[in-house]
Amino acid sequence: MNIKTILTRGGIEFLAVLLGISGSLWIDNYSKEKEIYTALNQDISNIKLDIQQDLEEINKIDSLITIGLAKIDLFLKITNKQISVEELDTTIFSNFTGFTNTFFPMGSSYLVAQNSGRINKIENQKLLKSISKYYQNSYERLKTNNFMYDDFLNLNYFSFRAELESKKTNSKIIKLFESGKYKVLFLEWRNRRSLYRSYVLKDLKISAKQLLFDIDNYLLIIE
Repeated sequence: MNIKTILTRGGIEFLAVLLGISGSLWIDNYSKEKEIYTALNQDISNIKLDIQQDLEEINKIDSLITIGLAKIDLFLKITNKQISVEELDTTIFSNFTGFTNTFFPMGSSYLVAQNSGRINKIENQKLLKSISKYYQNSYERLKTNNFMYDDFLNLNYFSFRAELESKKTNSKIIKLFESGKYKVLFLEWRNRRSLYRSYVLKDLKISAKQLLFDIDNYLLIIE
């Protein structure tokens, strides 16, 4: 066997080994990428479940705020002497449902996708934009407003409730309201509750519904 034949055979064997290694690396990379995208699709399905729970909770908080606003309006009517004692359901003085409720969303599935880096693998720009709008813009607005409302409650709610509880009769509470001591508080409370619903919750609801729509379209394409 001459030198040329040996070199040719050696070159072919080397090429075969190189192709084998390259093929193995490609298959390995392909398998890893497939695993990542499978996990990402599961992340997105989990995010969808979180959003659905968020929407249920948003609607629940919205209903509670409606109850709270009705009570505040009644407090203002008492303050302005626009309602007679006989018309009152005096249980409103001991029931504070709807006064303090704020929305705390689910976010665990998004955090899993974000912390794993899989969220960056989303190629659908419309879906990526909706995720960013909901979990960054709307969530940040929510956190800021929740913090502001908590500050308002700490400054006013607990002392107000304590004074009501210190009154032994409903007539004394009515007299307290009619004195006008809490009129400004009631007006501010009504404004804060109304804006929380019309500004914060409404924005969240719109963002959540858009994200659900985009997720459904994404999952429809990959199935």
